Amino acid sequence: MTLTEIRNAIISRMTAQTAIAKKDVTYQNDKPYDPAGKPIWARLTIKHGLSGTQEIGSGPVVHRTGIAFIQIFVPLATGTLLITQTADKLRALFENQTDGRLDYFAVSADDIGDDGHGWYQLNLSIPYRAL
Repeated sequence: MTLTEIRNAIISRMTAQTAIAKKDVTYQNDKPYDPAGKPIWARLTIKHGLSGTQEIGSGPVVHRTGIAFIQIFVPLATGTLLITQTADKLRALFENQTDGRLDYFAVSADDIGDDGHGWYQLNLSIPYRAL
């Protein structure tokens, strides 16, 4: 898969989710977003990792790896139920799923807490491998 195909597949899966309003999900190098007054919002970032070539059969096969990060935010002092429920829904959407030649693996959650800008943050890390 090309980097563009990987990007498109991950974004397509993210836009299929219903846990957060589509207008409240931002992407890399997106237009400015003002989350003021929102009960929850998220940011998707795709970090491509190492690629490797394996000789299998009649020619080389390139494996591309990386991690998709979903940063989820709720206003401070509003509790953790909504952010945790949303993280569970997004985890289920990606964990151990396949989009053609793109495989997603076990999702990890990292409770960041106060981001210093009035939001409580939880990050999901979704490792992937593409052929």
